[in-house]
Order: sequence, then structure tokens, then C-alpha cells
Amino acid sequence: MNPVFFSGAEVLDMAVRIEENGYAYYSQAMKAAKTKGLKALFKTLAIEEHEHIKVFAGFRKFLGQENAPGFTTYNEEAALYLSALADTRVFTSIGEGARLAKAIKSEKQAVTAAIGMEKDSLLFYYELGGMMRGRDRLILENLIEQEKTHLRKLTAMLVDVYS
Repeated sequence: MNPVFFSGAEVLDMAVRIEENGYAYYSQAMKAAKTKGLKALFKTLAIEEHEHIKVFAGFRKFLGQENAPGFTTYNEEAALYLSALADTRVFTSIGEGARLAKAIKSEKQAVTAAIGMEKDSLLFYYELGGMMRGRDRLILENLIEQEKTHLRKLTAMLVDVYS
């Protein structure tokens, strides 16, 4: 098996795509929301996703021009798993966030889908954590904390309003 390497820059490219799709999802969901509180939450999350994109661009500058691999080797099976997560569960495909938002039929479903999206993002980032080393790992830890904050906000909304 060939060893697999991911650089911090590659992870940030994946993270930016995830955040772009999250921004699109929350922006569309905000427009569709009828409940004032949910509309406000989705607006906040959209703004935060947009800010995450800027933060990750800043992280990219932090990596500098060296672009040396920041990850340890990982086996081919793990690389395929990560690819599957990125492509199908965390929706790194362009436009996937907006497509998902348009398919939502209720506000509760919108919150539930957002929770699933955030959990999938966390799963992806945690799996990457096993591959990272050095300063790139610090970048990922910051990213994970931001996603956990979103998950807490969405879960609180689900419990407070829809249970």
C-alpha cells in the first residue's frame, strides 16, 4: 500500500469547502425559517460559517509557502474512508449545502439536518486528527472547537423548541 499524506493546506481546502456549504445551508435555511428564534440562530450560524472561511484563509497564510506535509502516513483504507466522508457525508461538493437546504420540509427537519451536518464535520475532523502532527494539529483543534459550538447551539434549539 502506498502511504497517504495530507498537508495542512489540503485540510484547510477541505475545511473551507465544508464551511462554504455550511454557509449556503444556513443562509437558505434562514430564509425559509418562520420562527423568529430559528431564523436568528440560522443567521448567526451563517455569519459564523462565513467567518470560519476567513479564519481558515488566515490559517493558510500561517502555513507559509513551505506547504510541507503536516501529517503522518496513513494507510490506503483510511484515505478512502476520509474521501468518502468528505464527498458524501460532510458535503464538500460545490452547491451541496444549498441543495440540502432546499430539500428541507420543516423547521425541525432543518435543525436536525444541521445537527447531522455538524456531527459529520466533527467526525471528519476527528479522523483527520489521527493523521496530523505539529502545528497543523493546532489548526484542527481550533476548527473542532468551532464546530462543537455550533452543535451545542443547534442541540439546545432542538431541545428547547421541538421536544
